Amino acid sequence: MRSLLFILFVLPNIIFAQELKFSVTEIDNTCFKKDNYWRGADGAATVKLGNGKILWLFSDTFIDKEGTGKRSWSNTMIRNSIAIQDSCALNANLTFYYKGNPQNPEDFFKLPGKNWFWTGHGIMVGDKLVVFLFEETATKEGIGFEAVGWYVAVIDNPDVSPEKWDITYHKGINTFGVIVGSSAVLKDVNHVYAYGVKEPATHETYLFRIDKQDLTNGNLSELEWWVNNDWTDKVDEEPKSSALFIGQTEFSVHYDQSLKQYIQIQTYGMGKASVGYRLADHMYGPWSEPVMVYTPALKEDKEFVYTANAHPEFKSDGVIITYNINNGNPDRLIANEDIYFPKIIKLQFEEDKQVPSF
Repeated sequence: MRSLLFILFVLPNIIFAQELKFSVTEIDNTCFKKDNYWRGADGAATVKLGNGKILWLFSDTFIDKEGTGKRSWSNTMIRNSIAIQDSCALNANLTFYYKGNPQNPEDFFKLPGKNWFWTGHGIMVGDKLVVFLFEETATKEGIGFEAVGWYVAVIDNPDVSPEKWDITYHKGINTFGVIVGSSAVLKDVNHVYAYGVKEPATHETYLFRIDKQDLTNGNLSELEWWVNNDWTDKVDEEPKSSALFIGQTEFSVHYDQSLKQYIQIQTYGMGKASVGYRLADHMYGPWSEPVMVYTPALKEDKEFVYTANAHPEFKSDGVIITYNINNGNPDRLIANEDIYFPKIIKLQFEEDKQVPSF
């Protein structure tokens, strides 16, 4: 696939159109299909750990208790799982983890009670791992579930096997329905930055920051919002005018060295959705209008595309992106192993000259 796009950004008195070419290549995703018990999940965010290892964070996960290697034998879905990839090579071996055992699997991140966690994004802060989680509850209306809050899980010993991780959970403060860390998490010298999306449904996106030590100590009351072009912790209601854009619940943001800009990746639309991106010079924007780069082919009427994320942790000559395909028909979801394993594409840019436009 090859296309031409124009991204507008503003400089004093001049609007420039930066002309870019891009190509999208589909990449084999069999690295997700080799475990006989772990038979697919959505979510698929990544965190670079020490020693060249990559952490994968997944949400709803099928487990085949019999180890047949077929999802059709899976009568169990847990709410989250993780995997460790041996190196920054995309096809490196994945080892999957969840609590309990294949015959009696349990969520990897879990607290007592009826609610459950889906995974947002995470980041290493010093020698600790921080994972943002959004708390979900079952409902009798709408789509059957609703986000009711957010947590952070702090892992003090991420250098050992996940089976031995020491996890401390900290409940997030009231952010007026915005799920902090449901999307991208970044850092600089002093702070961790987390994007959050208004749930349910409206999906205004905000940017937050917190001092690194406050975060790892669980002092989440020190969280600051980006409001009216400045940072503040004095927020008494959702600051609608400071929403960055309308985003999906899960998306990624990272600084792209070749573009010298931040790039945001997400899906756009419902059902036959497309993967697209926005660009900005700063984490807080202003963000360009979205550009669509890829529309996955769907084979059945009830299939739908969602949860697109970039994975800059992997060595590549382009942007590695995963997305997922689900099916609103549970029987077809279970039977069709071509879907509900993360799909992989590579987005490559070629920058041409800048053309001034008045």
